[in-house]
This record gives sequence, C-alpha cells and structure tokens, in this order.
Amino acid sequence: MRILKRFFIVLCAFVIMVLGLYFGFHIDNIEIEGDSAYSDEEIEKSVFSRKFSDNELVFRLYNKLYGINKLPFIEDIDVKYVNRNSVLLHVYEKKISGCIKYMGQYVYFDKDGIVLQSLSEHRKGVPMVTGIKFGDFSIGEAFSVKDEKLFSKIMNISQLIDHYKIDVSRIHSSADGIILYSGKVRVYLGKKNMYDDQLAALSSVLKTTKSKNLKGSIDMSDYQSGDKIVLKTNK
Repeated sequence: MRILKRFFIVLCAFVIMVLGLYFGFHIDNIEIEGDSAYSDEEIEKSVFSRKFSDNELVFRLYNKLYGINKLPFIEDIDVKYVNRNSVLLHVYEKKISGCIKYMGQYVYFDKDGIVLQSLSEHRKGVPMVTGIKFGDFSIGEAFSVKDEKLFSKIMNISQLIDHYKIDVSRIHSSADGIILYSGKVRVYLGKKNMYDDQLAALSSVLKTTKSKNLKGSIDMSDYQSGDKIVLKTNK
C-alpha cells in the first residue's frame, strides 16, 4: 500500500507539473506581420499545425528539429517570442514572377522558373505568360521548356516589371517578339536580348494610360533610351 501511495503521489506531481508547463507556456496571443498571399488565419493554421505546437516549449522543440511549417508562397517566417504566452511571426513572401494556365489551373513560378503552386484562381498583379511551350512540371521543380533562352528572357522581363511596379496582366511571346498587355494597352517590345530601357521608360507611361483609361498600342520594338513613347489610340 505504501508503494502504491507513493506512486500515486509521484504520478499526481508529474501530472500537475505537465499541466503547469502546458498551460503556463500556452501560446494565447499570435501577431503576424509582413506582406503575404495568405490570411493571418491560414498562416497561423499552417505554423501551428503540429500536435501541441500551441505550447511555446513544444513549438521551440519542433522548430529546432524540423523547422517552421511554411505555405508554398512563403519564403521564410521569423519567430519572435514576446513572452511565454505570445509570439510575433514576421512573414517573408516569395517573389512570384508569373503564371501559366494549364488544364484550368493557374500554375505559379518564381524568378528561377521553380513551380510554386497550382491554384484555380488568378492572383491579382501576377502576369500570365503565354506563347511559350512548357513541358512536364512538378511543384518545387523548374519548368521544362523548349526554348530555355526565351524563358530566361521572360524571367528577366517579369523581374523588371516587379522592380518598376508596372501593371502588366500578360506577357506574350510571338514570332515578332515580346508583347505586354497592360489594361487596354498593348506594348510591342520586339526582339531584343535586354529590355531594361523599355521597361524603365514604360513605368510612368502606363500609369498615365491606366489612370486615364486609355486604349491603344505602343510600339517599342526599335526604342532607344530617351526616345519619345507614342500611344496609338484605337478608333
């Protein structure tokens, strides 16, 4: 009986200690900052998806052993432990270069052509790439394309679009070169190795065409730095 009683006391003490640690370090407050393609609820659900990860001690252990759970469009998440019941998550989003449409889905990729995710909806602000033949692809791997040089050129253009904050809904590769679609305006970039000058000049022009709801085309196939940009309006 004495041994049984001692065992019961030890067991009760252990249970009390475990409950004290669990509830004493339970994460009650979660703050999320940084731009992201996901809602705070989606990020929180992903980060704390592991069993008992709503406890700071368990959460720290999981992160040390396995790393933090991240959604496909998220590059990294910094965790700041404010106190034993509060954490701050700073989210760093992956840069999405564009997407293609495949079997009714929008397939998104980054600046290296790595496939990030396939979704049924088109994300606002992400240009769609058309006119390029894509081969097989898998999430987390680079696209297989027939013309690697052309695809590299498209990647460069998409990065310039992001850098100059240009509103482009579509990047099209044709026999005559690259065509951009921005609102109701088509921009013919032609065939070049580099498009830095054209896109640097386009930034302010397309902001004006959008604000004034203008419709037409711009031919920049022979553009040189400093040339005047002319919008040919549709009749």
